[in-house]
Amino acid sequence: MKLTNLIFIGVVMLFTQMVYAQNVDDILNAYFENIGGKEALADVQTMKMTGKIKAQGMEFPAVMISKGIKQKITFTFQGLEVVQPCFDGETGWQTNFMNMKAEKMEAEDNAILKSQFEDFPEPFLHYKDRGYTVELVGSEVVEGTDCHKVKLTKKPLMIEGQEEENVTLYFFEKENNVPILFKTVIPKGPAKGKYQETILSDYQEVNGLFFPFSMTQKFEGQIMATIELDQIEINTPVDDQIFAYPGE
Repeated sequence: MKLTNLIFIGVVMLFTQMVYAQNVDDILNAYFENIGGKEALADVQTMKMTGKIKAQGMEFPAVMISKGIKQKITFTFQGLEVVQPCFDGETGWQTNFMNMKAEKMEAEDNAILKSQFEDFPEPFLHYKDRGYTVELVGSEVVEGTDCHKVKLTKKPLMIEGQEEENVTLYFFEKENNVPILFKTVIPKGPAKGKYQETILSDYQEVNGLFFPFSMTQKFEGQIMATIELDQIEINTPVDDQIFAYPGE
């Protein structure tokens, strides 16, 4: 291949990367603006979501409470309260279905949970300060909608002594610049390395901000669970004690 051709290809690749780098922040800025503004989102300190989980033909009342990195998801099953999971800022725990008692998570699961919850209220908010990288990696039609495909790479996870890539793919609807689906790499277990999908829909306004009120989780094309929210409350008082591990 001639040197001039190599230079031309290099220039095209560089130009493409520059355009992508510019466009991804344009997409995120439009996203923040369309859902109510970056400053308003950054002011969210607590969130309580009330609704129901539908899975395997059954329906369970559910409550999801967030206070910064502290998170708790509770649902009711046959009159019993089940926590799946809770994170108090340092320790993750959940209800053991065999004996219905609370138990702490293993170190790896704890680290995975922390990685998921430390982004509250939004993973793209101040992502550069967190050491994440965000790339526009193309376009894709999702659920019949033309979308921007955005790759979020966070700090690697340590699984069985090995660093594992911590990546989520987001699909932003081009018309409104809001995500309608994201795919998360499963970091461990039999499905390790495969993607779990979450479809986002039914955006509604809450205190000037827009949130999806419907979330459907899919794996290999099959619906695993659907969360339908009835209410989202923002910046209401939340007692830290609700996140505490009850076994001690």
